[in-house]
Amino acid sequence: MRPASVWATGSRSPRQQIVGRHIGATRSDNALTPTIARWVIQTYTDPGEIVCDPNPGPGLVVAEAVRAGRHALALPTQPRWESTLEANLDLARLAGSTGHATLLDSIDDPRATDLPGAVDLVLTGLRHTPTSDPSRVLVDLYEDLDAVADWVWPGGHIVITCRPWHRRGRLVDLPGQIHEAVDAVGLVPADHCIALIAPMHGQQLRPRRSTRMGDRPEGTDLHGCRTTLPTHLDVLVFQLPPAAGHEMKGGGQ
Repeated sequence: MRPASVWATGSRSPRQQIVGRHIGATRSDNALTPTIARWVIQTYTDPGEIVCDPNPGPGLVVAEAVRAGRHALALPTQPRWESTLEANLDLARLAGSTGHATLLDSIDDPRATDLPGAVDLVLTGLRHTPTSDPSRVLVDLYEDLDAVADWVWPGGHIVITCRPWHRRGRLVDLPGQIHEAVDAVGLVPADHCIALIAPMHGQQLRPRRSTRMGDRPEGTDLHGCRTTLPTHLDVLVFQLPPAAGHEMKGGGQ
Protein backbone atom coordinates (compact mmCIF):
# COMPACT_ATOMS: atom_id res chain seq x y z
CA MET A 1 0.00 0.00 0.00
CA ARG A 2 1.17 3.51 -0.76
CA PRO A 3 1.78 5.43 2.48
CA ALA A 4 0.01 8.69 3.23
CA SER A 5 1.84 11.72 1.85
CA VAL A 6 1.95 13.59 5.20
CA TRP A 7 2.97 11.74 8.36
CA ALA A 8 1.84 12.90 11.80
CA THR A 9 5.20 12.19 13.43
CA GLY A 10 5.70 15.44 15.35
CA SER A 11 3.36 15.22 18.33
CA ARG A 12 6.40 14.89 20.62
CA SER A 13 9.55 16.93 20.21
CA PRO A 14 12.70 15.14 18.99
CA ARG A 15 14.20 15.66 22.46
CA GLN A 16 11.23 13.95 24.11
CA GLN A 17 11.40 11.07 21.63
CA ILE A 18 15.03 10.39 22.54
CA VAL A 19 14.62 10.39 26.33
CA GLY A 20 14.77 6.84 27.66
CA ARG A 21 15.19 5.38 24.18
CA HIS A 22 18.53 6.75 22.98
CA ILE A 23 21.38 8.39 24.87
CA GLY A 24 21.48 12.17 25.15
CA ALA A 25 24.32 12.65 22.66
CA THR A 26 21.96 11.50 19.89
CA ARG A 27 20.19 14.88 20.11
CA SER A 28 23.02 16.66 18.33
CA ASP A 29 22.22 14.72 15.15
CA ASN A 30 19.05 15.92 13.44
CA ALA A 31 19.07 13.80 10.28
CA LEU A 32 16.13 11.73 11.61
CA THR A 33 13.88 11.37 14.64
CA PRO A 34 13.06 8.06 16.34
CA THR A 35 9.39 8.35 15.35
CA ILE A 36 10.16 8.95 11.67
CA ALA A 37 12.68 6.09 11.61
CA ARG A 38 10.11 3.71 13.14
CA TRP A 39 7.44 4.89 10.70
CA VAL A 40 9.66 4.20 7.68
CA ILE A 41 10.83 0.83 9.01
CA GLN A 42 7.30 -0.34 9.79
CA THR A 43 5.95 0.94 6.46
CA TYR A 44 8.52 -0.65 4.17
CA THR A 45 9.62 -3.81 6.02
CA ASP A 46 8.27 -6.74 8.02
CA PRO A 47 9.82 -8.28 11.16
CA GLY A 48 12.94 -10.29 10.35
CA GLU A 49 13.82 -8.28 7.24
CA ILE A 50 17.04 -6.32 6.79
CA VAL A 51 17.39 -2.55 7.23
CA CYS A 52 20.66 -0.91 6.20
CA ASP A 53 22.03 2.54 7.01
CA PRO A 54 25.22 3.27 5.04
CA ASN A 55 25.86 6.44 7.07
CA PRO A 56 24.55 5.56 10.55
CA GLY A 57 25.76 8.56 12.55
CA PRO A 58 24.73 7.93 16.18
CA GLY A 59 22.96 4.72 15.21
CA LEU A 60 19.37 5.90 15.49
CA VAL A 61 18.18 3.89 12.46
CA VAL A 62 20.17 0.84 13.53
CA ALA A 63 18.76 0.88 17.07
CA GLU A 64 15.19 1.48 15.90
CA ALA A 65 15.46 -1.38 13.41
CA VAL A 66 16.64 -3.73 16.18
CA ARG A 67 13.81 -2.56 18.44
CA ALA A 68 11.34 -3.30 15.62
CA GLY A 69 12.58 -6.89 15.29
CA ARG A 70 14.52 -6.29 12.08
CA HIS A 71 18.10 -7.21 11.24
CA ALA A 72 20.07 -3.95 11.16
CA LEU A 73 23.12 -3.50 8.96
CA ALA A 74 25.46 -0.53 9.03
CA LEU A 75 28.69 0.62 7.46
CA PRO A 76 31.27 2.34 9.68
CA THR A 77 30.13 5.55 11.31
CA GLN A 78 32.27 8.61 11.92
CA PRO A 79 34.68 8.17 14.86
CA ARG A 80 32.85 10.77 16.93
CA TRP A 81 29.68 8.67 16.79
CA GLU A 82 31.14 5.23 17.52
CA SER A 83 30.49 5.18 21.27
CA THR A 84 27.04 6.72 20.85
CA LEU A 85 26.05 4.09 18.28
CA GLU A 86 27.18 1.26 20.56
CA ALA A 87 25.36 2.79 23.54
CA ASN A 88 22.11 3.15 21.57
CA LEU A 89 22.36 -0.49 20.49
CA ASP A 90 22.96 -1.53 24.11
CA LEU A 91 19.78 0.32 25.15
CA ALA A 92 17.83 -1.45 22.41
CA ARG A 93 19.11 -4.85 23.57
CA LEU A 94 18.36 -4.08 27.22
CA ALA A 95 14.79 -3.26 26.18
CA GLY A 96 14.38 -6.89 25.09
CA SER A 97 14.54 -6.22 21.37
CA THR A 98 14.42 -9.28 19.14
CA GLY A 99 16.34 -7.81 16.20
CA HIS A 100 20.05 -8.18 15.52
CA ALA A 101 22.69 -5.76 14.31
CA THR A 102 25.72 -6.26 12.08
CA LEU A 103 28.22 -3.41 12.11
CA LEU A 104 30.56 -3.85 9.17
CA ASP A 105 34.17 -2.65 9.25
CA SER A 106 34.09 -1.76 5.53
CA ILE A 107 32.15 -2.35 2.35
CA ASP A 108 34.28 -5.46 1.76
CA ASP A 109 33.70 -6.96 5.22
CA PRO A 110 33.18 -10.72 4.69
CA ARG A 111 30.42 -10.75 7.31
CA ALA A 112 28.14 -9.28 4.65
CA THR A 113 27.97 -12.77 3.13
CA ASP A 114 26.47 -14.16 6.36
CA LEU A 115 23.31 -12.06 6.18
CA PRO A 116 20.03 -14.00 5.98
CA GLY A 117 19.21 -12.41 2.62
CA ALA A 118 19.50 -9.25 0.58
CA VAL A 119 18.65 -5.84 2.03
CA ASP A 120 14.95 -4.94 2.08
CA LEU A 121 15.31 -1.27 3.05
CA VAL A 122 18.09 1.30 2.94
CA LEU A 123 17.25 4.20 5.26
CA THR A 124 19.55 7.14 5.86
CA GLY A 125 19.28 10.81 6.74
CA LEU A 126 21.19 13.54 4.94
CA ARG A 127 23.45 15.53 7.27
CA HIS A 128 24.53 19.08 6.64
CA THR A 129 25.28 22.33 8.43
CA PRO A 130 24.61 25.90 7.23
CA THR A 131 28.23 26.10 6.05
CA SER A 132 28.36 22.73 4.29
CA ASP A 133 29.18 22.55 0.60
CA PRO A 134 26.07 21.16 -1.16
CA SER A 135 28.21 19.50 -3.82
CA ARG A 136 30.24 17.65 -1.19
CA VAL A 137 27.11 16.57 0.70
CA LEU A 138 25.58 15.12 -2.47
CA VAL A 139 28.79 13.39 -3.55
CA ASP A 140 28.94 11.74 -0.12
CA LEU A 141 25.32 10.63 -0.52
CA TYR A 142 26.05 9.19 -3.96
CA GLU A 143 29.03 7.25 -2.61
CA ASP A 144 27.02 5.93 0.36
CA LEU A 145 24.19 4.67 -1.85
CA ASP A 146 26.44 3.34 -4.59
CA ALA A 147 28.26 1.24 -1.97
CA VAL A 148 25.11 -0.63 -0.90
CA ALA A 149 22.76 -0.50 -3.90
CA ASP A 150 23.88 -3.95 -5.08
CA TRP A 151 22.83 -5.42 -1.73
CA VAL A 152 19.16 -4.48 -2.16
CA TRP A 153 16.48 -6.87 -3.38
CA PRO A 154 15.12 -6.06 -6.86
CA GLY A 155 12.28 -3.66 -6.17
CA GLY A 156 13.59 -2.91 -2.66
CA HIS A 157 13.23 0.56 -1.17
CA ILE A 158 15.86 3.24 -0.55
CA VAL A 159 14.57 6.06 1.67
CA ILE A 160 16.44 9.33 2.21
CA THR A 161 15.33 12.03 4.62
CA CYS A 162 16.44 15.64 4.52
CA ARG A 163 15.45 18.75 6.41
CA PRO A 164 14.97 22.19 4.79
CA TRP A 165 18.33 23.82 4.14
CA HIS A 166 18.68 27.59 4.08
CA ARG A 167 22.07 28.63 2.80
CA ARG A 168 23.07 32.29 2.56
CA GLY A 169 19.47 33.28 3.15
CA ARG A 170 18.02 31.10 0.40
CA LEU A 171 16.28 27.75 0.43
CA VAL A 172 18.35 25.05 -1.26
CA ASP A 173 16.38 22.70 -3.54
CA LEU A 174 17.81 19.73 -1.70
CA PRO A 175 15.13 17.22 -2.77
CA GLY A 176 15.74 18.08 -6.41
CA GLN A 177 19.49 17.69 -6.06
CA ILE A 178 19.03 14.38 -4.22
CA HIS A 179 17.00 13.11 -7.18
CA GLU A 180 19.91 13.93 -9.49
CA ALA A 181 22.43 12.14 -7.26
CA VAL A 182 20.20 9.09 -6.85
CA ASP A 183 19.52 8.90 -10.59
CA ALA A 184 23.25 8.47 -11.10
CA VAL A 185 23.12 5.39 -8.86
CA GLY A 186 20.41 3.87 -11.06
CA LEU A 187 17.46 4.16 -8.66
CA VAL A 188 13.98 5.23 -9.68
CA PRO A 189 11.63 7.57 -7.74
CA ALA A 190 8.73 5.87 -5.96
CA ASP A 191 7.29 8.49 -3.59
CA HIS A 192 7.84 11.83 -1.86
CA CYS A 193 6.32 12.20 1.59
CA ILE A 194 6.43 14.83 4.34
CA ALA A 195 7.19 13.73 7.91
CA LEU A 196 6.18 16.33 10.47
CA ILE A 197 8.52 17.25 13.32
CA ALA A 198 6.15 19.85 14.78
CA PRO A 199 2.78 19.16 16.43
CA MET A 200 -0.65 19.66 14.92
CA HIS A 201 -3.32 21.51 16.92
CA GLY A 202 -6.60 21.09 15.17
CA GLN A 203 -5.90 21.98 11.55
CA GLN A 204 -2.86 24.13 12.34
CA LEU A 205 0.82 23.22 12.47
CA ARG A 206 2.59 24.76 15.46
CA PRO A 207 6.29 25.40 14.76
CA ARG A 208 8.70 25.14 17.65
CA ARG A 209 10.89 28.18 18.19
CA SER A 210 14.65 27.92 18.34
CA THR A 211 16.06 28.75 21.77
CA ARG A 212 19.68 27.68 21.21
CA MET A 213 20.73 29.39 17.98
CA GLY A 214 21.57 32.66 19.66
CA ASP A 215 22.85 35.21 17.16
CA ARG A 216 24.31 32.67 14.76
CA PRO A 217 23.37 33.23 11.09
CA GLU A 218 21.33 30.04 10.87
CA GLY A 219 19.16 31.29 13.75
CA THR A 220 17.86 34.34 11.87
CA ASP A 221 16.32 35.10 8.50
CA LEU A 222 17.39 37.72 5.91
CA HIS A 223 15.83 40.46 8.05
CA GLY A 224 17.57 39.37 11.24
CA CYS A 225 14.41 37.94 12.81
CA ARG A 226 14.61 34.80 14.95
CA THR A 227 13.59 31.77 12.92
CA THR A 228 11.51 28.80 13.98
CA LEU A 229 12.77 25.25 13.85
CA PRO A 230 11.90 23.24 10.73
CA THR A 231 8.42 21.75 10.85
CA HIS A 232 9.08 18.75 8.63
CA LEU A 233 11.54 16.46 6.93
CA ASP A 234 11.26 15.52 3.28
CA VAL A 235 11.11 11.74 2.86
CA LEU A 236 12.27 10.69 -0.60
CA VAL A 237 11.49 7.09 -1.53
CA PHE A 238 13.29 5.29 -4.35
CA GLN A 239 13.40 1.74 -5.59
CA LEU A 240 15.94 -0.50 -7.23
CA PRO A 241 14.61 -1.43 -10.68
CA PRO A 242 13.87 -5.18 -10.85
CA ALA A 243 16.21 -5.63 -13.81
CA ALA A 244 19.08 -4.09 -11.84
CA GLY A 245 19.03 -6.57 -8.95
CA HIS A 246 21.84 -9.08 -8.74
CA GLU A 247 24.03 -10.86 -6.22
CA MET A 248 25.19 -8.98 -3.15
CA LYS A 249 28.74 -7.73 -3.06
CA GLY A 250 30.90 -10.35 -1.43
CA GLY A 251 28.89 -13.22 -2.89
CA GLY A 252 25.84 -13.24 -0.60
CA GLN A 253 22.42 -13.84 -2.10
